[in-house]
Amino acid sequence: MKKHFLIVCCLAGLALASSSCKKVYDDKSLAPLDQAYAPIPVTVTNADFFERFYIVVAKAPTATEQGKFTINFSIPADKGKIKEITRVAVGGSGLANVQTGAPALLYNYNGTSGSTPIPGNGSNTITFSSSLTDYKTFQTRVGTGVAPTSATVSTNPQSPNQIDFYFLITLEDGTTIIPPRVQVRVV
Repeated sequence: MKKHFLIVCCLAGLALASSSCKKVYDDKSLAPLDQAYAPIPVTVTNADFFERFYIVVAKAPTATEQGKFTINFSIPADKGKIKEITRVAVGGSGLANVQTGAPALLYNYNGTSGSTPIPGNGSNTITFSSSLTDYKTFQTRVGTGVAPTSATVSTNPQSPNQIDFYFLITLEDGTTIIPPRVQVRVV
C-alpha cells in the first residue's frame, strides 16, 4: 500500500511540475497561436492565380510576341508610400540574391556595379514590367544556374514553366519589404 501511495504521489508531482512550465518565445519566433501577418502586407493586384504564391501569366515569346508581363504591387494606404523597387532577382537563389547578392546577379543590374531601381509614383502601388525576351537575355548573361527556368511553354501542362521573381521594395520612410515571391507562368 505504501508503495502505491508513493507512486501516486510521484506521478501527481510530475504532472503538476510539467503542467506549470510555460514555453518562452524570446527568439522572436511565432508562438503557436500568434497570427502570422506581415506588419506591412504586400499584394499583387493583377495576379491571374494564387497557388500559395501569386502567379502572373505571360505568353511565350515568338517572332512577333515578346511575352510582356506586368506585376502590380500594393500595400495598405495607411502603411506608407512606395519609393521604389530596389532589387529584383530570379531563380532558386533569388531570395538570397535580392537580399545580399552580387549586383551582377540581379535582374535589374545596370551593367556596371549596381542595380537600376524602378521608381514609384508617390502612392501605395508600384508596377514592375518586363518580358520573357528580356528574361532570356538575362538567362544568357547569368547562366541557367541562376535562372534555371526556361521561358518556353512546358510540354507537360500539369507542370508549367514558372519563373520565380523576388523583389526588394523600399518605402519613402526607408523601410524595406521583401514580399513573397511572384511566379510568371509561361503559356
